[in-house]
Amino acid sequence: MRKYLIEQLKARKILGARIAQGKKTQEDLINLGLAPQVFLFKNLFSGQVLYSQVPAYHQDQIDQQFVRPNWENRKPSRRNDLWRIMCVATFDNYDYAVAAFHGLVQLRKARDVYQSKEAKSMRRKNDEGNTWYSGQYRPAYSQEAVADLSHIIEEFELTNTKLSWENVWRMGEEKHWRMDLVQHEPLPPFNPRDQSVLLDDLREKAVLEFAKLRGIEEDAV
Repeated sequence: MRKYLIEQLKARKILGARIAQGKKTQEDLINLGLAPQVFLFKNLFSGQVLYSQVPAYHQDQIDQQFVRPNWENRKPSRRNDLWRIMCVATFDNYDYAVAAFHGLVQLRKARDVYQSKEAKSMRRKNDEGNTWYSGQYRPAYSQEAVADLSHIIEEFELTNTKLSWENVWRMGEEKHWRMDLVQHEPLPPFNPRDQSVLLDDLREKAVLEFAKLRGIEEDAV
């Protein structure tokens, strides 16, 4: 039984990675049975954050989102043991989800390519004037991802957004969020080995909830 479960987990990860390949339109998400969500994975080694439209990730996403690597911001490895879910953002509809994903990716690109000097000047520095780090971990990257998520929700006025956090302290202070637009909650406890199972369960629940709400809206018309 244990061997069977391990094989199922491996198969789930492989399939998830294949689905994650390439950007998804609203129609793609619906046809794949995916929910209007964006998944934020944090790298345990570097502190970098990877955005995904599906509950998995692919090398293509890493290549597309880390376009200007340097010694402080190296292109991260795809190793499964390095990536843990930090936040699952569930949106009111697929248009919101697609817009949020593209907005997050574009903000990252702007910071890394077009405004790299300005971005570095705003990060906490060590005594040598470099971005502060412990080992190879730089918390500035996950903090910037959270700030970008807050900005996207506010800028696009993405109502009825639900953010599920691996640890709610990562959201920071409530004053940085439009609390009339977003609801915060913790992710259920999980074993990192079973991360793919948890995320697939969240996807399925969000799909069912979305279908239920749309059914209620159609009945009211």
